[in-house]
Amino acid sequence: MFYKHWKKIALSLTALFWAGCDDSASSSEVVLYGCPDDICAPAPESSSATENPVSSSSDPSTSSGTEPESSSSELFNPPIYGDEPVFEESSSSSEFVAGLLYGVEPPDSIDVKCFPMDSSVSYFPNDYSADNAKFWKEEAAKHDAVAKIDSVKETLAETPMCLENLRMELDRFVALYGAPTIINNAVETCSDGTTRPSEEYAKFLKMKEQWEANKPALDEELKKVYEDKMKEIQERINKCLEK
Repeated sequence: MFYKHWKKIALSLTALFWAGCDDSASSSEVVLYGCPDDICAPAPESSSATENPVSSSSDPSTSSGTEPESSSSELFNPPIYGDEPVFEESSSSSEFVAGLLYGVEPPDSIDVKCFPMDSSVSYFPNDYSADNAKFWKEEAAKHDAVAKIDSVKETLAETPMCLENLRMELDRFVALYGAPTIINNAVETCSDGTTRPSEEYAKFLKMKEQWEANKPALDEELKKVYEDKMKEIQERINKCLEK
C-alpha cells in the first residue's frame, strides 16, 4: 500500500519544501534601490483607514490628512464670482488704493486749475513814484507862490517887471501824468471755488503794499521839499521888491 503511493508522498514533500524556501527567500529579499520597506512603508493607521473609511472621514480629529485642508481653507477662502478678497490694511493705504481704482487723487496731490476772468484794473505808475511825488510837491509850492504874488501886487502902485516874470514862470502848467497802465484779466477763478489775482496783478498789489508801508517816511520828506521850494521863491520875490 505504501509502495504504491510513495511517489505521491515524495512529490508532496518536495512541493512543501520548495514552498517553504520561497517564503523565506521573499522575506529575506534585499532591496538594492529606493527606500527600504521598514522606513517608507505606510503607517499602520492606513490599514485602519482603509478598513473604516467612513469613520476616518467623518471625524477630523482622528485623520491627519484632513487637518491641512481645513487650515488651508481658513487661510484663504476663494472669492465667489463678483466678490473680491478682503485683506487687512491701514485706513490711509486703503483710501489711497481706492483713489487709484476709482480715479480720485489723494487730497494732497489735487491740482487746482485757475482760469482768467473778464476783469481789468488800471493805475498810474507815477502815483507810486517817490521822485514824481517830490516833483508834484514842488509844483504845489509854485502854485501857492503865484497866489502870494497876486496878493502882493494888490499892495503895490506899480508891479516890478521881475515880479511879473516870476509869476509867469511859476504859473506854467506841466502835465506829467501820462497814460494809465491797464491790467487785463486781473482776477482768476479756480476749480476749488476760490479767486486769486493774476501774476501781473499780484506784483502790483505787492508794490502797492510796500508803497503804503513807506508812505509815512515819504510824507515827512515831501513836507521838507515843499518848505524848501517856498523858501526859494520867497527869496526871489523879496529881490524883485527891493529893486
